[in-house]
Amino acid sequence: MSEIEKGKLESILTGMLAVAKSMALYPAEHPSVQRPLQKTYDEIAELLRRFGLLTLGIVDEVLVFEGVPFYSLQVAIQELQARFEGVGVSALELRDGLSLEELGAFLGLLNEDAGKVREAGSLSALFREREIEHITAKDAREVYNNAVNAVGDVLQEARLGRIPRASKAKGAVADLKKMVLTDRPAILALTLIKSYDNYLFNHSVNVSVLALALARELGLTEAELSDVGLAGLLHDVGKTMTPKTITLKPGTLNPEEWEVMRRHPLKSEEIVLQMDGISEHVARMVREHHVSYDLSGYPELEPGQRPHPHSKIITVSDVYDAITTLRPYQKPYDPREAMRIMGGLAGKVIDPMYFELFVKVLGIYPIGTLVRLDTNEVAVVVETYGEAPLTPRIKVVFDPEGAPLSKPVEADLSQPESYQGEPRFIVSTVDPILFNVDPGAYL
Repeated sequence: MSEIEKGKLESILTGMLAVAKSMALYPAEHPSVQRPLQKTYDEIAELLRRFGLLTLGIVDEVLVFEGVPFYSLQVAIQELQARFEGVGVSALELRDGLSLEELGAFLGLLNEDAGKVREAGSLSALFREREIEHITAKDAREVYNNAVNAVGDVLQEARLGRIPRASKAKGAVADLKKMVLTDRPAILALTLIKSYDNYLFNHSVNVSVLALALARELGLTEAELSDVGLAGLLHDVGKTMTPKTITLKPGTLNPEEWEVMRRHPLKSEEIVLQMDGISEHVARMVREHHVSYDLSGYPELEPGQRPHPHSKIITVSDVYDAITTLRPYQKPYDPREAMRIMGGLAGKVIDPMYFELFVKVLGIYPIGTLVRLDTNEVAVVVETYGEAPLTPRIKVVFDPEGAPLSKPVEADLSQPESYQGEPRFIVSTVDPILFNVDPGAYL
């Protein structure tokens, strides 16, 4: 994009802030609101006529508009980004057909308290309430839930012996991919959702999210990211053909039952290959997700064949989510313990290089880990930093005496003075059961 076009984008961003600030001081019909609103609208409408769609989001704490990062120290850009973050905007799409009234209604929301969004349930719900139809907000929980529904549809069609439609699954993966690129901490936090009753739905989405995050760290292309996300979402679709007496058996499977269970990757591949527009690359990842790094596992490969490198991404992600989830035959492990177990599997079940990168993505203390600080306070990890794995962002939820705080206190351990002016350090992990707390509730 040329510098002139970048200048237009910057003009739109500063115009958005000017409108929002004016709305906080004057009625909507006041000239001090209408003049900057009309100017900003005209600039947006011109670009929408040319391109049809504009995307705006926050990527790695940088405001990105139409693929252009605004690292600018300009105060207006920083303030606009802060307002976006304050109401939970992480990714927006502006579409052709946007009206002046819709733009004004959206910019008015930038003056709202974050509590207003929580009351509505999501930004999308607030947009519907304000009749904003041509601006779409993608919030992590909504994207996650839509993906769960898409998996549910695929599995239901497979159970009925039909060929599942791929369109909804592809759309879900496209949104998950955007969320991994724009708000990775939020979507990774949602992988802590563990539903015993809907295990297969949540597990499929979790593996897709985790695989996308690892694939991004590996530097895969956009097309490869989409394939990996789709393979993660569909890797267990063949389990719909496996009797529940086997998949839900609380004890050890006998040899005959185990043989049936070992067939599910092949059944998954068979179903996926029948779906319209699903590549053989996706099908191969689905088939190979239980093939171990040392070539054990199932199904057996042809002599001299090795699993595709992208299949290893699904394997790592599948193992992590499986061992952090309650199943009829196992207790769930907390994220930190899961990493320790996976360390023992590296070089055997999972590729050690991929495991090392996986730790970098999730952190030494993954999101959702309950930790004890050197002050004896207890906190939940809410965001990790690959370059500073020992100093994540946290929410302190218990005081030094073990009493729950009425309101969690957020702190960034990478910024020593961020909490009460004193540095804090993690000294150990804590079993959530000891405090009768669900870390996911704080995410």
